[in-house]
Amino acid sequence: MFQFISSPLTVLVLVVVLSFVASLLSEKLKAPYPTVMIGIGLVLSFLRIGSLENVPISGDLILGLVLPPLIFESAMRTRFQTFRAVHKTVIGLAIFGVIISALVTAYLLRLTLQLPIEAALLFGLIVAPTDPVTVVSVLRRVHAPEKLTTILESEAYLNNATPVILYSFALSLSFNPTRDLGHFAYTLLGGIAVGLVVAAIGELLHRQITKPLPETSFTIFTMYGSYIIAQALDMSGLMAVPIAGLWLGNRTMQTAMSEETRKTMTHFWEVVTFLATSFIFLLIGLKANITLLAEYAPFIVMAFVAIFAARIVSVYPIVWLTRVMGEKIPGSWNKVLGFAGLRGAVSIALVLSLPESNYKDAITAMTFGVALISLIVQAEILNAYLRRQADQHTA
Repeated sequence: MFQFISSPLTVLVLVVVLSFVASLLSEKLKAPYPTVMIGIGLVLSFLRIGSLENVPISGDLILGLVLPPLIFESAMRTRFQTFRAVHKTVIGLAIFGVIISALVTAYLLRLTLQLPIEAALLFGLIVAPTDPVTVVSVLRRVHAPEKLTTILESEAYLNNATPVILYSFALSLSFNPTRDLGHFAYTLLGGIAVGLVVAAIGELLHRQITKPLPETSFTIFTMYGSYIIAQALDMSGLMAVPIAGLWLGNRTMQTAMSEETRKTMTHFWEVVTFLATSFIFLLIGLKANITLLAEYAPFIVMAFVAIFAARIVSVYPIVWLTRVMGEKIPGSWNKVLGFAGLRGAVSIALVLSLPESNYKDAITAMTFGVALISLIVQAEILNAYLRRQADQHTA
């Protein structure tokens, strides 16, 4: 019964239907949409309706198909003038913050849970990036200062590349400074270059088109084209996509598009990101193994504490340094930046790509557990805190 639901096409239709249902329930119950969507996924997984939990969804599918629209749309909305005012903080958190967080998390879990060094490093790297899906979801519900919003959103869509690049190093536990640092720089900077080139060519072509629908459709090429070309050149597609999005949102939309096209494109990408976000939230609930989570509950709690501590250790020194370098970041933002280390889509994608090993179950359980705590508990605490801060500034 219901076995047809396990086909990928039907799952896509199901995501559309369930996103509508979740929106209704969210409004009626006054509950956050992410929590409702995750709850639906957990219920479906528990009931094993149509073997949904067995639908083959790989980490590559999330990284290459689902995540790019979320990153692209978020980057398009970022004002470059604001980004430039905080770019040192963003780059520091997106690159060095991820590395520091991964190493501190690994050290704490090695110390407290006696995890093998390879397991601790892998987990630290998997959960190091903050999640663009969750961060954007929270920030859209409050009126946070534009610079703070830009830091959190930009960090979230730029820091995905770092752990994905380093993931293969952690899997092999081999590190050659000259070779690997060179490859890291090539991958990261190459992704930036590809994003710029694809976006620049896209702008030239947009000037040749005058109708909103073809122009809007062509932005799909700008997004996926930048990702595919970068990946084909062994560069970072997850770095190319936000760069292309920044260019399109700050140059192409302003100089090569009509007002009608801008409105059409904005609405189109809002729908796309809503469905992609819904899919991610549903997937987290759907793929969460309740039995495994219960078995590793003490590990999950310790892992969350370690990640939170690692986030604080990485954020405060970086923000202090960028403040010394001239960026005006209010001291009151440190708490928000420290607490806003929400985990989700990227971590889930990486853990779904893990090869079989003796510690795979532990890492999988801790990753899903931390993601659930981030989405359901931490995100709502952050939301409440930001709302209170906004009310105090308004009063």
